[in-house]
Amino acid sequence: MAIYKQKHLITYSDADENGNLKLPALINFMMETSNHQLTDGGAGIGDFLKKGLGWVVVDYHFDIKRLPKAGEEITFTTNASGYNRFFEYRDFGAFDANDDQIIDVKSQWVILDLKKRKIVEANPELMQAFDNQELKKMPRFKRLRKINDYEDQKQYTVRYYDLDTNHHLTNSRYFDWIIDSLDREFLNSHKLTEIDITFKKEVKYGQTAQSKLKLDNDNLISYHLISHSEDTCALAELKWKDI
Repeated sequence: MAIYKQKHLITYSDADENGNLKLPALINFMMETSNHQLTDGGAGIGDFLKKGLGWVVVDYHFDIKRLPKAGEEITFTTNASGYNRFFEYRDFGAFDANDDQIIDVKSQWVILDLKKRKIVEANPELMQAFDNQELKKMPRFKRLRKINDYEDQKQYTVRYYDLDTNHHLTNSRYFDWIIDSLDREFLNSHKLTEIDITFKKEVKYGQTAQSKLKLDNDNLISYHLISHSEDTCALAELKWKDI
């Protein structure tokens, strides 16, 4: 399937205090790259909004060798990797100046009717327009489960600039809240190697959400829950290693 490529210079405003690319900025670069490819096939954000539709991510899996540094020019890649009746699959990559892949991402999406807030079946003609092929077998993503003993919690209210064109909390903001739940000292002494995240329910404008954390220091795994009231909105599991 066709791979779309786009170069980005990582600026210091994209990076954290150690000069590493922030996760929300990484998500934004990925989304910009995929939207350019989708637009070429008539399925970009603008095309979908005219039809009252929106792309909504369900799952991500990240393998991270390292995060890009400020000042690096990174090539971001994306390609449609298949679809079935209700789900669409997309891969992303990030490559450094030596053409070494430093990030590999698998993702699962649905198409949402923005008025009815219901999932729409995939249109085969539309899928073929951006070289997406029907799959006989669904890719597998890690099944994340809520745990009983989250230790820490922070609270956030969804603001106007937190919304995307689907009129709910943009998915890059979840990563912001997840990282914000971790201690600064931990973040400065560890680096990410894997991320699994699944999105369960929308968080909407004005709603208050909780970002909960359980950190397994022995195995260097952090478990995260984003919730609103009694609803589970997102679950994530992050794997770390000592710097």
